[in-house]
Amino acid sequence: MSAHITRAIPILPAININESIAWWTAICGFTVAFQYPGYAGLSRDGASFHLSEMSDPKLARTVGEQTMIRFVVDDIEAMYADYQQRGGKVHPNGALQTKPWGTTEFASIDPCGVCVTFLRDSENKQSHN
Repeated sequence: MSAHITRAIPILPAININESIAWWTAICGFTVAFQYPGYAGLSRDGASFHLSEMSDPKLARTVGEQTMIRFVVDDIEAMYADYQQRGGKVHPNGALQTKPWGTTEFASIDPCGVCVTFLRDSENKQSHN
């Protein structure tokens, strides 16, 4: 018998944990599952991730700008409309579009510089995302 990985929980950097939580909840619709000083867990539907505040803001920005996270959604058009209605700003190169690799997606940047992409996979295959 072998063990099976059941899910992954990425940890994203934060310059200011409260600012990041506010963006993820108000703009992206996530909820806070738990929060401790400098650390929090957020979730929405079946997705979850953690935020970890870094003590060096410059390093946090550097790490953030090199970090990406992708969320697969079942109705990308509704997510795009909801995101914008909540005041979310789409990345200048991240407007809703179908990519050559088959996903329809849009992208934004969180307060720490993390590239956040929401996508619908046209074939419902998540292995290449």
